[in-house]
Amino acid sequence: MRVRIFLILLAVASSAQAADISGGHRFVTDEGPAVQLRLLSPDAIEVSYTLPAQCTAVPFIKKGQDGQETRANWQALDDCGAAGADQLSRNKGACPVLRFRVPPAISQPGYPAAFPLGQGVYVHLSKYALADSCGKVGYHFSAPGILMDGHSYQGAAVANAAEDTAALLLQAPQAQRDGEPVAWFDPRLSAAAVAQIKAVAEGTVNYLRVALPDARYHPPIMAAVYATRPGGPGIGGDAGDVLRLSLFNWPSAPGPDEQANLRLLVAHEFSHRFQLRDAVDVYPDASLIHEGGGEFLRWMTSVQQGWLTRAQAAADLDQALTNCALYAEQRSWRALTPRFIRANRLQYSCGLAIYTYVLAARQGVGTAMSRINGFYKELGSGGKPDFGKSMECGSSSPCEPRWLNLLLSANGSMDQHWIDLFGATGLATLQQPSQAQRDAMVLRAVVKLMKDNCGGSSGTTETPEGIILDGIKDCKTFSQDAYVTRIEGLPVFGNPATGEAITAACKLRHRIELGLRDGGKLDAPCQQPYVMRQQFYHADIDKVLAALTSARREAEYK
Repeated sequence: MRVRIFLILLAVASSAQAADISGGHRFVTDEGPAVQLRLLSPDAIEVSYTLPAQCTAVPFIKKGQDGQETRANWQALDDCGAAGADQLSRNKGACPVLRFRVPPAISQPGYPAAFPLGQGVYVHLSKYALADSCGKVGYHFSAPGILMDGHSYQGAAVANAAEDTAALLLQAPQAQRDGEPVAWFDPRLSAAAVAQIKAVAEGTVNYLRVALPDARYHPPIMAAVYATRPGGPGIGGDAGDVLRLSLFNWPSAPGPDEQANLRLLVAHEFSHRFQLRDAVDVYPDASLIHEGGGEFLRWMTSVQQGWLTRAQAAADLDQALTNCALYAEQRSWRALTPRFIRANRLQYSCGLAIYTYVLAARQGVGTAMSRINGFYKELGSGGKPDFGKSMECGSSSPCEPRWLNLLLSANGSMDQHWIDLFGATGLATLQQPSQAQRDAMVLRAVVKLMKDNCGGSSGTTETPEGIILDGIKDCKTFSQDAYVTRIEGLPVFGNPATGEAITAACKLRHRIELGLRDGGKLDAPCQQPYVMRQQFYHADIDKVLAALTSARREAEYK
């Protein structure tokens, strides 16, 4: 009887503690600081830092520009301290707890600190995390509903993965059915969109489990959210333990373009769950290995599952190589700064092109997918395989990688290495630009125009109708936001003459007329025209796919 009474009292105490937690209870640890994220409302969270008495300042793990951008809009809820770019500091009053209101935002670098869901907030602890200079840090969540680490919680939860934890803080608890993965779908998304997400996720996982039998699949919590931003429909997301899919301005009846973009997003993010992001962080080209690899797995899955026709697969690959070439601009890969690569998403476009063509030109035996499987098998066993050898040689010996090391080297331009690769293999041939490639050059021409007028700065968003220009302070021509829908009287995209009109206007008048959606015009000075390419490489898709899926490679292709 005494045991039974004790258990009842323990259950009551635990229930009371959970109630206190969901209402704002402070976690305290004797070992070091305690960090708690609490859902205040659908549009705000509170982060509180409980510090040991002797601790007046603690460094944040995310510092510098990332730290400044992350914490610029945090609002102190008392006069106890400040959350700066580099450290959390306590005022002389020595408050035990420092509290800040964190407003969710759509656009944030890397994993977002707080992303609005409509019914709650997505959070990632990397943006709140403290160094262990004042002792071991504990991390906790408080909300009516919490999705984290593959499970659903009510009231409160401890983040055992510390600063690498992502979670959904929801207004209401969410039931977890036995044997089913945890997922959350924004009720503002249509049934058609939700059905497509589920189908592509299942198809991607099923294909890659067979194609990469030794890669460890880590099931995520899937969260699909409807969001808004300027422009038309768009996609975004990331693939942590909470796999976040952001569908911007998403129509209730998605058309073919929207469906294709959604397939791309879902297949790419689920492909990441077969990779080992942390294990490749030690490689010099970790971002390209991870994101380019995710793109290649997405592309191969889409071809094999019938989501892309051969013509669509070729166009996809051509666009990736086009973007890579247009942004590299006769430079080597090593001449591109990490910031430039991230800003222009070259880890994706250059990554897809490099993976595809290097694997198609591999040496020795085994399919392309077997090379990726072998790479992640060795990584998962604690090894650090040579990336170039893993892709080009596999287990074949003697063998030295040829193309990948050249493409990622500091020697010679990437353009020249592509010329040499295609000259040796015939995997792609030079042809006249497609309309998509002409459109890409028009975008680059507008970016150049903006940089030339704004001291090297630019801010553009491509839309189906044109280009949104972000106003830049102290830039005379582009000081205000503008939505360009016509250039020299022609549509921005979809017209084969737009690029030539830009070049002609710059040479003849040294000015380019930009027509705005609101009916206004901008007359932009132009000193030197953007150089439009006359030819681009186009994939021989039959040869590429045959090379990727063949179990044995020949020395030459032509």
